[in-house]
Amino acid sequence: MFKGLDELGVTFRQGQLHLIAAGPGTGKSAFALNLALRSRSPVFYFSADSDPFTQYVRSAANVTGWTTGDVENAIQHQQTETLDAALARHSDIRWNFDAAPSLDEIEESLIAYAMIYGWPALTIVDNVTNVDAPEMGEGHAGLDELCGFFHELARRTESAVVLLHHVTGVYNDGMNPIPLSGIKGQVGRVPEVILTLHRGGTEFEGYDLRVSNVKNRGGKADASGFTHARLNWQPERMLISG
Repeated sequence: MFKGLDELGVTFRQGQLHLIAAGPGTGKSAFALNLALRSRSPVFYFSADSDPFTQYVRSAANVTGWTTGDVENAIQHQQTETLDAALARHSDIRWNFDAAPSLDEIEESLIAYAMIYGWPALTIVDNVTNVDAPEMGEGHAGLDELCGFFHELARRTESAVVLLHHVTGVYNDGMNPIPLSGIKGQVGRVPEVILTLHRGGTEFEGYDLRVSNVKNRGGKADASGFTHARLNWQPERMLISG
């Protein structure tokens, strides 16, 4: 989907579990949205972290090239025909906006989708810590069990399951490479692919989003986080490319 990730040997494979971790506001939700919109395949997106209005604005900006401010202005003036037409070309994405979906709800939603369209090629959970799963326990062990659930779900549905997750406090500013050890809860055992994100560039020279392949069973990886792809990042348009 991104040339820079291809060069690192990173592939989002159906039937496997992927984890994307970053600090707040770094761009992990934007990265996941770009994955969904660029995949050109059936997608189910569990957007626990962002409400419908936010995702509409972000998605519309991405597919039109407008700024999010322009999109919000069009909504305010009820002039969304161009936006709606552009988004209609991505009607193969289905959304669940429950702020704390249970494991049963996630399974039932995917089964209902599959009964009509077949299993989605890509399933995104944003964020995994928003999932309501008291049966999995608390702390590191609970998160590890939760990853185990989604790993099995990926195998069963043959979907590329992508979980968004947080990092430990020292990396929350999003300005430095994040190693495998910087992932909150130390949940690196189960996923086949783990990517961490940090920002680079400036407002004047342009921003980039730096994606580190800290775990990759199908190719090269660098647990330190210092090996990374640089993707072009236009936050005002929610566009990531390169």
